[in-house]
Amino acid sequence: MAPVLGYWDIRGLCEPIRYLLAHAKVSYEDKRYGFGNGPEPSRDEWLADKYKLGLDFPNVPYYIDGDVKLTQSMAILQYLGRKHGLAPKDEATQLRVDVLQLTAFDVIMWAVRVCYDPEYTEEKRKQFLVDVADKLKQFDSYLAKYGPFGAGKSATYVDFLLYEALQIVKILGPSTFRKGYPQLEEYCQRVAALPGMKEYLASDRFKAWPIWSPYAKALAAQHKPPADDC
Repeated sequence: MAPVLGYWDIRGLCEPIRYLLAHAKVSYEDKRYGFGNGPEPSRDEWLADKYKLGLDFPNVPYYIDGDVKLTQSMAILQYLGRKHGLAPKDEATQLRVDVLQLTAFDVIMWAVRVCYDPEYTEEKRKQFLVDVADKLKQFDSYLAKYGPFGAGKSATYVDFLLYEALQIVKILGPSTFRKGYPQLEEYCQRVAALPGMKEYLASDRFKAWPIWSPYAKALAAQHKPPADDC
């Protein structure tokens, strides 16, 4: 049986896993849970499955491959990286990648907090882009020092996470990378051109929008992408 990757029908925290599976050319079931058709979003579709899958900590995303049943997006990403030869080969590089991974995830969760803020405003979006500039500078310097990929010469699981973190920042402020981060745009193009990844991004399997669930106040299906004004 093919592995099953379960998540909401959004990019969210799962898209880096989909990228990795595409690059590794893994055939799997992309199980996407909807939010219902009513006037208010509903989690009922997922809740009907939640406690029937044998997961120790039921949540989405989940990944089921035979006896392997995982939740937590970072645990799934690391597991697949090790399984498919997309993990660092030595301790020093692994330590670097660990720090890069958590920093990239911090940026994604920072964007989550901004976009799901009940008091979200355009001013808060613009302030996020100002505040995140320091992290972008650090990513840029890191890639200049250790690149072309996060672990060095070859792509590893961390690249799919960092790529998505940078894409989310770019969607929140389309002109962000034009402000003095020479490594970042080249890096994103490099990751997007990886075998399998390139084909996935050009296919109807890749759903560029929405980023977040209908509960978000920005980057959800009911919203338009932000203007290129930052």
